[in-house]
Amino acid sequence: MPVKAGFFMEQKDILTSLSLIQKDFQLNSNHWKIAEEEINAEKAFSLLYKLVEHLLSHDFNRLINSLYRIDVSEEKLKAALAISSNPAQTISEMIWERELQKVEFRKRYAQS
Repeated sequence: MPVKAGFFMEQKDILTSLSLIQKDFQLNSNHWKIAEEEINAEKAFSLLYKLVEHLLSHDFNRLINSLYRIDVSEEKLKAALAISSNPAQTISEMIWERELQKVEFRKRYAQS
C-alpha cells in the first residue's frame, strides 16, 4: 500500500497519533493490540487503513461522524475522492495527515 507524508516520525508521535485516532473513532483502548516497540508509521497507517476500509463497508455513518470530529476538510475530501481509485486509501491519508498536524501543533505549543 503506497504511503504519503508523515512516515518518518518519532515513535512517540506515532503513538500519540494512534491515540487520537482511537479517541476520534471512539474505539476502546484495547482495539489495536500492538506492542509499543513494534509500532512504526507504516504499521500505524495500515491499522488506520483497515479501520477505514471496514467502516466504508459496514458503518459509513460512523466514518462520516469521525471525519467530522477529526476535522477533515469536507471540500478537500470531496475533491480527493472525485479523482481517487481507492477511497479507503485517500480517506486514510487525509485522516493521518490531519492527526499528524494535531500532534505537531500540540508539540509546538507545549514548548512555548
